[in-house]
This record gives sequence, C-alpha cells and structure tokens, in this order.
Amino acid sequence: MQSIDKAKSAGLARFTSLVYLYTGLGVAFWTIAANAIARNTSLSYSIMNMMGSHSLIFSLVVIAVAFGFISMANRFATTSYLMTFVSYVAFLIALSVFGVPVFYLYSAQSIIQSLAVTSVIFIVSAAFGFFTKKDLTTWSRTLLIGLISIIIVSVINILIFHSSVAALLINIAVIVVFLFYIAFDSQNIKRIYNSAQNSETLGAIALVASISLVLDFINIFLSILSIFGDSN
Repeated sequence: MQSIDKAKSAGLARFTSLVYLYTGLGVAFWTIAANAIARNTSLSYSIMNMMGSHSLIFSLVVIAVAFGFISMANRFATTSYLMTFVSYVAFLIALSVFGVPVFYLYSAQSIIQSLAVTSVIFIVSAAFGFFTKKDLTTWSRTLLIGLISIIIVSVINILIFHSSVAALLINIAVIVVFLFYIAFDSQNIKRIYNSAQNSETLGAIALVASISLVLDFINIFLSILSIFGDSN
C-alpha cells in the first residue's frame, strides 16, 4: 500500500513539475512571439490600428481564434501529443497579438519589472493552491461570476464611458480574480492527474493543464503593467 502511495505521489510530482514547466515556457514563448510581431513594423501597425479602430470586435475575434486552438488541444490531448503541442503553440501565437502594444507603450524596464512581480505573485498563489487542504472547487462559481462581471464592465467602458478610472478599477479586479484563479487552477492539477487514465498521454494532458495557468499569468501581467508601467 505504501509503495502504491509513493508511486502515486512521485507521479503527481512529475506531472505537476511538467505542468509548471510548460507554463513557464508558454509565457516565455508568448512574450517572444509578441516581441517578434512588434518588431515587424507593417504587421504590428496593422494590428494596432485594428485594435484602435475596432477594439471590441478585434479582441473578440482573437479570443475566439485562441479558444478554438484550446478546444483543438483538448480534443487531441488523449490521442496525439504532437497535435496537442501544435494546437498549444498556435494558441500562444494567436494570444500574442494582445502583447504587441506592450513593446510600443512601455519601456523594457517596466516590462521586466512587471514580469518579475507577476512571477512572484504567481509562485505564492500557486503554492497556496497546491498545498492548501481547503477544497477550492467552492470558489468556482464566485470566480466565474467575477470574471463575467469584469468582461461586461470592460465592454461597457470601451463602448460608452471610456473612463480611465474605470479602466484602473477593472485592472485591479483582474489582478484579484486571477490571483484566486491561479490557486484554483494549481489545485486542479491534482484532480486532472487523478482523472487521467492513460499515463502515455500525461505529457499532452500537462500541456492542456498549463493553458489555464498561462492565461492567469498573462492577464495579471498585462494589468500590472497597465497600472504601474511608464506608458507612453
């Protein structure tokens, strides 16, 4: 019995390490991809013009494309690591569009500082979520309501009010909500591992599990940068 428990604990440790490794690599790839697009002047200007002229529609299209690739990754997770990986990379490239303005609006120092602060927040929140004995599934409904509320208020502010104060409050709310989402998603790693039936697909499943954590990190990073960065 003890040997089974030890094997299970060791398997969970390897799976968790793989999820966080993919998360770190995913964030790094997203940053590099966004910077690469930003360096392509014609492409980045086209993206930023569309963001400025049709920000809501453009954002919805990019999000729809990104979540389409997430759906593909989920579909391939139990059958093909290669296709899961390709879908994962395509998701990151689609999402990197939102990072393009960062390299025009903020200095390298602000970006690095925001990445560092976000990393510290991520590590603390992830550690709490993974090691706490409290069942965080009870947070699910509250976090979803909070996320939907942020989206609705953001859309209203974009379309009607154009308020910088409202934008600031929205960014603060994003940091708080996704801080809790990091803890929630980190604890969820255990549930994902326990429900995985085929150990041969754990690599692909770890890729999919890291998607939520990558999204959590990016949302907090962009909000911290928006609040504290030296915007031009």
